[in-house]
Amino acid sequence: MFPDLLERAVREKVADDLELILIRGREELTRFTHGHIHQNVAEEDTVLYVRAWVEGKTGVAQTNDLSWEAVRRTMEEAAKLARAQTKPAGYEPPGPASYRDVPAFDEATWNASPALRADLVRRAVSEANKLGFNASGSLATGGDEIWIRTTRGVNAHFRVSTVRFVTVILGKEAGSGYAEFTSTRISDFHPEEVAGRALSKAARSEKRIKLEPGEYPVVLEEPAVATLIGMLSSMGFSARAVLENRSFFCNRFGEKMVADLVTIYDDALHPKTIPMPFDFEGVPKTRVYFFRNGVAEGVVHDSRTAKLMGVKSTGHALPPAAAGWSPMPTHLVMEPGTATDEDLLSGLSRGLLVTRFHYARTVDPMRGIMTMMTRDGTFLVEEGKIVAAVEDLRVTESGLRALSLVQAVGKDQALITGGEAFGATLVPKLRIEKFAFTGRTERI
Repeated sequence: MFPDLLERAVREKVADDLELILIRGREELTRFTHGHIHQNVAEEDTVLYVRAWVEGKTGVAQTNDLSWEAVRRTMEEAAKLARAQTKPAGYEPPGPASYRDVPAFDEATWNASPALRADLVRRAVSEANKLGFNASGSLATGGDEIWIRTTRGVNAHFRVSTVRFVTVILGKEAGSGYAEFTSTRISDFHPEEVAGRALSKAARSEKRIKLEPGEYPVVLEEPAVATLIGMLSSMGFSARAVLENRSFFCNRFGEKMVADLVTIYDDALHPKTIPMPFDFEGVPKTRVYFFRNGVAEGVVHDSRTAKLMGVKSTGHALPPAAAGWSPMPTHLVMEPGTATDEDLLSGLSRGLLVTRFHYARTVDPMRGIMTMMTRDGTFLVEEGKIVAAVEDLRVTESGLRALSLVQAVGKDQALITGGEAFGATLVPKLRIEKFAFTGRTERI
């Protein structure tokens, strides 16, 4: 049905060029709190974006009415908007390309039933319920299907299934713990193991001590590392940020900016991520290094920024609805090291183990400075051993400085999404020599 509709649409002569992006999304979500399911919701929608080109100018319109009359009307609206622009876009739509065959679809995950999700949630909360702890979170299944057809010959299609689980478990007093899981296959999800990590943190943090703000050595677990790198990505890993002179990379490519142990790139074809072979212009995804062995190397491009900077697109255009942020990395990867969990902790004579951050905000993008708070498992470590849970702390730190002080990198990686449906970050744990904690999160 959809391929025939798109084929018919691109044959219409309503503009000089047409780009049709059809996105079908499906999500069925089971939420739970106090160890019991309280909500099941399901949503499935298919949205067509039409980008029309007239004399080098562009306009975008969208619809989820996929009758031919509505599609035709949407194309005409996009062409009308293109004609109304005052100046050309400054680039051209891309031409056809070939794509890697990336297996990412699992029928059992796409069609997972509420009964299956309920059983998985039951298994996840069982131990917390026995202890009288409050397990809350969600389990989502479904995925996305994407078609791109253009008058210039782009013909792309991809289907991916996803399962995403997040939980926060609260103890009877002050304890809290966090854990998450993401995959393309629901059979990979082992709820007892994932929820067990959060339960262990909640139990260990029932009694917390207050710690004075200051600089401490830290071990950051994967959710914390994902936030740190994600904030840097939003500040500076895009060509748009460089063009607008707001990236810390400006005039620094080829410079040693972080520790030798740090290699970070974007790779939507990595076997451990939620893959995607092309971007929302139909350009093949390519691996882009931001830091390689500590040296600043590159940024991601879409067709517009590539034209402005005289390079090729790296395949990082976002959907038309998010064009104001395009291009952007969506599959960040940090290369693992050789350290075991024991190695990472043994390097702390007195420091902190941080599970994750929340409420992260940019302070100074040119220096990579961000502020955020620890949450759901922050522990004092002495002589390589966890000795106490601590009250949560506020961080005000430069992600660049933190990465320049990396002393050890974990040998294992975890895929972190925070339960969100688009994009993923694949990261190891890190030990960092100094990390700035600037205040306490007071309980009210």
